[in-house]
Amino acid sequence: MGTFIHIRPSLVIESSAVILAALSAMITAAKKKMDFVGVYALALVTSFGGGTIRDLLLDRRPFFWVARYEYLIVVLALCVPFVYSKRLYTWSTTLVARADIVDAVGLGFFTVSGTELAIQAGMPAIICALMGVITGTGGGVMRDLIVIEIPAVFQYGRLYATASVIGAAVYLGLARLDVVEAVRVAVAVAVVVGLRVFTEWRGATLPKPHWLDTGRWRTP
Repeated sequence: MGTFIHIRPSLVIESSAVILAALSAMITAAKKKMDFVGVYALALVTSFGGGTIRDLLLDRRPFFWVARYEYLIVVLALCVPFVYSKRLYTWSTTLVARADIVDAVGLGFFTVSGTELAIQAGMPAIICALMGVITGTGGGVMRDLIVIEIPAVFQYGRLYATASVIGAAVYLGLARLDVVEAVRVAVAVAVVVGLRVFTEWRGATLPKPHWLDTGRWRTP
């Protein structure tokens, strides 16, 4: 009789999110012309930032990346060829051109991961959604601050946090209906990616703040 290795869905989700977030950060670091140390550091901050904030708020110890220190090695293994392999130059430039898609998929997986961990902790639905958004956007905020950019989550016209909130709500709704985990993960991630890509390619936005129309704050 064969031996079957049981892999938890939550671990697959988390691992996928870490890898995709690292790739997103590496793309940003390449655009900023960083060296290897900069690429690796930015990848770690982006991959672990949101989950670390989540673990602090949920009082989870050790932090997820300490409990699974293998992530440090995996990110390192991604960075080395990305930075030094000339053969991968064409591939990396193509990846840069698709940075929005990579970032969107990472956002989706991290949103689902944070939401699921909060559900397991017995948190109310609104807290579960908030943990999903924090997990999904926290690393990206740190990444953008390090490279001296306004975080994408705060920029008008990006639907970054909005996509994460909606994805978390979809995941919670499907969980309430007792839908199989693999299905609710796929649907929630697809919703996040769809909203992000639609926003970037079609320009869908939230209603515009009045100061973007007038160029100044309105006075009473």
